[in-house]
Amino acid sequence: MTAAMLGRVVVATLLVAAITTSDIFGQNPRPTASGQSKDELVPIEKNGLWGYADREDKVIIKPQFIRADRFSEGLALVWTGGVPLTDSIVKSFVKMGYIDKTGRWVIHSRFEYYFFDDFSDGLVPFRKQSSKWGFMDRTGKIVIQPRFDWAGSFSENVAPVLLDSKCADVDKAGKVLDQSQTVLPHDKWKQDRHDRHGTYLFKPHSPPCS
Repeated sequence: MTAAMLGRVVVATLLVAAITTSDIFGQNPRPTASGQSKDELVPIEKNGLWGYADREDKVIIKPQFIRADRFSEGLALVWTGGVPLTDSIVKSFVKMGYIDKTGRWVIHSRFEYYFFDDFSDGLVPFRKQSSKWGFMDRTGKIVIQPRFDWAGSFSENVAPVLLDSKCADVDKAGKVLDQSQTVLPHDKWKQDRHDRHGTYLFKPHSPPCS
């Protein structure tokens, strides 16, 4: 093997390692074939865009998204595109929401809501633009009005939330349970950062409450 050929092999190996081990914000890792059902779709990437394929690697939803999460409860979170804004800080607002397994948009951000999580127990947390967090159901209906400083995913019918800078749980009726009396410092949960698309990254990498 020539030195040039050896160099190309090394570069290709490094690229594969980087792709398979990188932790992309908001991009769920692709599950293994043994861990997915026959009709499950998994995210695939081509030329920087994400789509979905079945377990035989047949493309079902063509790559078109800048973010594509795994399907959960029949819906997958995707981000795409953006529109120019006049704000000098926010350069664009990414269209985000949830699609079904045919690629049809079921829930749109309508440039008003931010989504970061998969559905769990039939609900998903969302953040109203520059405002509070609440919960939507699988039809896009707001079932718990946005009033929290932060909200996590439901598990066994309760979800962690931050209300008035204090950790608590909330049930599916919106009733606050077991609120702590400890006030979290503002800088522990408020993250006014943006990604390269101008979208606010308000979801902390380490949730303030669990």
